[in-house]
Parts: sequence; C-alpha cells; structure tokens
Amino acid sequence: MAKKILLKIHNPEKIYNELAMTLCSYRERSYGSVIFIVEGTIANPRVGIRYPGYKLKRRTLKRPNKNSALWANLLDFEVVPFEHKKEGSSISFTYAKLLMDYEMYKKNSDIFWEMLSELFERNEITKKPPKLGGIDSRQFLEMLKWMWIQEDFNYRLSWQETGSPIKYRLENKTGSVTSKGAGRSKFFAALILIKENHFDFATVRKIIP
Repeated sequence: MAKKILLKIHNPEKIYNELAMTLCSYRERSYGSVIFIVEGTIANPRVGIRYPGYKLKRRTLKRPNKNSALWANLLDFEVVPFEHKKEGSSISFTYAKLLMDYEMYKKNSDIFWEMLSELFERNEITKKPPKLGGIDSRQFLEMLKWMWIQEDFNYRLSWQETGSPIKYRLENKTGSVTSKGAGRSKFFAALILIKENHFDFATVRKIIP
C-alpha cells in the first residue's frame, strides 16, 4: 500500500521549486509508492500525485562526472483523483474527457472560464467553483491544475528552471532529449476554440490531438 503524505504549497509562485525539493527525497522509492495529497487532507483527499512516476529512471552513463545529470525525468508523477476518500483512476481524467465535458456542460459559464484562465496563468484556484453539470467543477479544475503541472515538469521546464537540487534531463523512450512541448498552452487553445464556438469537440480533437 502506498504511503500517503500531505503536501502543502506555501508559495504558489514557487510551486515548481517546492515540489522539486519535496519529491527529490523520494526518487529511489519504487514506482508510485508514495501518494502526496495535494488537494484536500489525509482524512478527506481530493487529488493526489503518485511518485515516483514511470518515466523516472537513473541514467546509465559510461563516464559520469560532477556535471552529469544522473537522472531522467526526475519529477514525473501520476495525477490521481479521489472520490469518497477512495483513490480513483487517472484514466477518467484524460484531456479528451475534460474537453468533452467542458463543451457539454461548462463552456457557457463565465465564472468557470475566469477560473480556467487564472489556473492557466497562475496555477491557482482562488474562487468557489460554480455548480455545473458533468464532472464536478472543483474536481475538474483541481485535476487539470496538477495535470498541467505534470506536463510542465515533463515537457517544458529544465532542472534549473524548477530549482531542483538534483540535476536531471528530460528524455523520451529512446533516451533522446525530449523536445519542449506546448503542454498547457495547447489544451488551453482547444478550450478557447470550443468556448468561442469556432469548432466542436470532434473537430478540435483533429486539429489539436
């Protein structure tokens, strides 16, 4: 059974650094053996991140030196939802399912859009989400928050940018350096296209997979 630890971010502006400082200490644990509760409490969790993630690995180097990055994808984790205090499946919260839910139930809510915009810009949820159909609004936002942060760690930010105390590099399955991706920007663009009624979900999925 995974160990549960409450992880509170003290300064949202330094969220990546605070996460890096905490997660690094558990890098040699077995895959997914620690669940950090990042939304809610230990007694009543809402969102957790399982660490270490499956992309994390120790690099095999022929001639490592003091400047070598000995780890790949050091800050990879899996975002998991909780319902009724029980861990659910991350498969229920893919970008595609969130996008479809937004089109069906949430695109006409100005308040929800303001909260999405704030989340995109600042990684913060500072208002009480409106009650809307489909996926619970708070769960939608909180899951998206940590999915975006995961994307940032895996495809956008270097170890210097996260302020990690341990050097690492971003690698793909072949061991090559991962190209920096659009991540959150791509998904936010998809939301805009649906909100402004430019395209429906099915068309957006073809344009922005």
